[in-house]
Amino acid sequence: MTQDRPNFLFLFSDQHRGDWMPYSKPVKERLGVGQLDLNMPNIRGIMDRGVTFSCAVSPAPVCAPARACLASGRRYRNCRVYQNNVNYDPTLPSFYGKLRDSGYFVTGAGKFDLNKGNLDWGDGFHDTLERMGFSSALDSEGKMDAVWAALMEKPGPYGSVLKKAGYLPAYMDDMVARGRGTGVTPVPSELYADNWIGEKGREMIDALPENQPWFLQLNFSGPHDPWDVTEEMQQAMEKRTFPEAADCPWEEIAHNQAVRKNYGAMIENIDRQIGLCMQELERCKMLENTIVIYGADHGELMGDHGLYGKSRPEQGSIHIPLVIDASRFGGMENHCLHTPVELQDLAATFLDYAGVQRPDNWESVSLRPLLEGRESQVRPYAISELITRGRKGPLQSFGCITDGIWKLILRPGQPDRLYHLEDDPFECSDVADQYPEEAERLRNSFDDRGGKKHPALAKYTQTFHA
Repeated sequence: MTQDRPNFLFLFSDQHRGDWMPYSKPVKERLGVGQLDLNMPNIRGIMDRGVTFSCAVSPAPVCAPARACLASGRRYRNCRVYQNNVNYDPTLPSFYGKLRDSGYFVTGAGKFDLNKGNLDWGDGFHDTLERMGFSSALDSEGKMDAVWAALMEKPGPYGSVLKKAGYLPAYMDDMVARGRGTGVTPVPSELYADNWIGEKGREMIDALPENQPWFLQLNFSGPHDPWDVTEEMQQAMEKRTFPEAADCPWEEIAHNQAVRKNYGAMIENIDRQIGLCMQELERCKMLENTIVIYGADHGELMGDHGLYGKSRPEQGSIHIPLVIDASRFGGMENHCLHTPVELQDLAATFLDYAGVQRPDNWESVSLRPLLEGRESQVRPYAISELITRGRKGPLQSFGCITDGIWKLILRPGQPDRLYHLEDDPFECSDVADQYPEEAERLRNSFDDRGGKKHPALAKYTQTFHA
């Protein structure tokens, strides 16, 4: 097989907010986390060798929809997965299948969340992944999914490992009762989910074909809640203090620090696993022919505005980390770009480097021109949107659009909210009334999904303002 095409190692976290990254001090200050004290030497190493996108956005800040957007190269409205209770539709072409059809060996381990609807992982290589285009895989449950699958008496690969070792009942009891608790997990370090996923990733690296280009996606289950950590992970955070949550109720501040310490511990543990995988890749003499990517499906509010979780239009929820080291294939080194990009843009980027034609109906834009310094922008805006179940009604929805400086949040039945992110990175001061022209610009651009109006529609619209 051809070996002039790159391999891809895609390191993918779950619920890692985009500002909790080892950026340079000026970038941290612009994002409002100047005092962030996190040690991520391995992710920082990828940043030093590649390009970091500090304005990357999740197209839909929930696990399964975001991952469906990534797989299909489409935005939320066209990805066919609108919440976590829906499986990916394998008849919708994915970049995984296109890579395999072009000669790639496509594999991965950990939490793919592409068949989340039926909570059935089988042996880890189930029908959904096979039909999507995987050559092999070890798909496993995320945090609470391991509990739900076990309660249905069909534990997935991770639950089965815990069951065999005798820790499944203790794990289930801990997860169900934990909530925002910050105690130590009852699971030993070697069976802690992300450590187990990292180990499986290294085993897969050892087994990768030598005469065929490959794509390997390693899906960590953290730093998703519940924030369970090992004793060693918790001790590493004992003397640290993290930036306080924005607009957080005073009575929540002390507990929020404990939660943030566990969250930080989970991120640092993922970084450690990434370092071990990179070492294994280098030991196998495959690093020089590999593009390395780090990203996440969505963020975590982590107490901002008194909120936790995702599924919201605020920055903590939609802003994601994204780093691409394509330096061995003409990519720039040690660059940070604050230009809007979206998670599903990775799909077109993978195909571009693999020499595979991107389908015309995809809403994914290759980031290769940015990585190689040929362009400063590939899309003027990034968009995130979601339909959720409302507490006081059947459905709620939101949309938001940002150019990296301004951001507009739209919710049916509520006034539009506008924020200047450089002055107000945590969206505490709505300035829609002060800058109506910016709100109108972003509103119109959201309607067009960041694209251009059809000439006939543009002419029709203008007649109402004549």
